[in-house]
Amino acid sequence: MYQPGLFRLALIAVALLLAAVRAWPEDVVQTKTQTFRGRVTSVDATGVHIQLSQGGEVTVPRAGIVQLTVEPPPSVVRGLAAYEKGDLREALLNLGKITTHYRGLDTGWVVTGLVYFARASLRAGQYDQAAQAFASFQQTYPEHPLGLAAAVGLAAIELSRKNYTNALERFQELAEPYTQQIKPPKDQLPYVAEIYLGLGQTQEGLGHPAEALNEYWRVIGLYPVEPSCSEALYRAAELLVKSNQPQKAEKMLTELIENYPASSFAERAVALRKTLGSRRTN
Repeated sequence: MYQPGLFRLALIAVALLLAAVRAWPEDVVQTKTQTFRGRVTSVDATGVHIQLSQGGEVTVPRAGIVQLTVEPPPSVVRGLAAYEKGDLREALLNLGKITTHYRGLDTGWVVTGLVYFARASLRAGQYDQAAQAFASFQQTYPEHPLGLAAAVGLAAIELSRKNYTNALERFQELAEPYTQQIKPPKDQLPYVAEIYLGLGQTQEGLGHPAEALNEYWRVIGLYPVEPSCSEALYRAAELLVKSNQPQKAEKMLTELIENYPASSFAERAVALRKTLGSRRTN
């Protein structure tokens, strides 16, 4: 039976869908002789696959492309935003498409999205997936500045798996360029901080607390960027407590609480400082 209300709703839904499609700008693949407009659906060894606006689909060999403009799909935009908000589940759900459909494009959102996907996988404990994504990044973009992020990620996987000897070797190799370069480029600071934080954790895992503490001091003193600095402060405080230096530990904890209240280590710092205060009054 015909129902006008449902028919109108269907028309509205179609109109909204068409509006959304129009709002997503066309991708453009240009060669010396032709320009293709539409939606890039995937990239592989054969070339760039584009679904044409006028209908049909073509594969453009990558060697012949002189200019390429590809807009991120809405799902990828959601994934990038989710990662930056700390929503790992949503990030992994929406960024995985980059590894299968867009890897190889030298476009900002693809490169960043691949690193985000790998780092989200690492933080979620999906180490095999993270290792594959980091290695894939290194292979696909060997000269890209974010290659440092991939290398740090692979070292962090070894640390997370408690392969301390392998982790130490990787982190030490990554730290070597910065032994004489106290102030690395600003965009490298977060990764340099991760390197020395990783060295500290690795030394802890190997049973070398003094060496670990030195690495944490380096993060705190030379590379105080988040999220590494607050973690270094907390881990340094724990080591100071174990070495019977509670007053120094309290100073570290207070610095963490006051300067990095949004850190995931802030609550733990409050609890540990309270415990130390109770010991002092007893």
